[in-house]
Amino acid sequence: MATYTLTRPSALNPWRGLMSELQRDLHSAFRPNDGVFQGTRGVYPLVNLHESDEGYVLTAELPGVSPDDISVSIEGSTVTLSGQRKIEYPVGEGTAVHRRERQSGSFRRAFELPSEIDVEAAKASHKNGVLTLVLPKSPAARPRQIAIETR
Repeated sequence: MATYTLTRPSALNPWRGLMSELQRDLHSAFRPNDGVFQGTRGVYPLVNLHESDEGYVLTAELPGVSPDDISVSIEGSTVTLSGQRKIEYPVGEGTAVHRRERQSGSFRRAFELPSEIDVEAAKASHKNGVLTLVLPKSPAARPRQIAIETR
């Protein structure tokens, strides 16, 4: 549990010291760390999502996560990324942990895209701890050029 110490109160605002400490604690609680967002519900990989006329590209930072521990599913326009980060820590007599910032645990993220995905053409690759999903739009969702007939 955090403890708060009031600093010398300002004549204008006696709560300023307390508020700045609270803001600092809130900021650090939600700060990305080691490629994951560490909230109260697990370990979440940071992602980027880009769209083009042909489809979407989603990249997720998953350092130390084996491709065997990652699952990707697509249903309609929803892409779900789930898996587990397993980090082994040495345990035993004479071993002391001084700092532990990398978190182990399960994660699950779902993304609702603006249009449906061509599931048969979707591809996933994993390189250097980054998962890349290439998600082409379904043919019906892609922009089309319509020829103009002349008479």
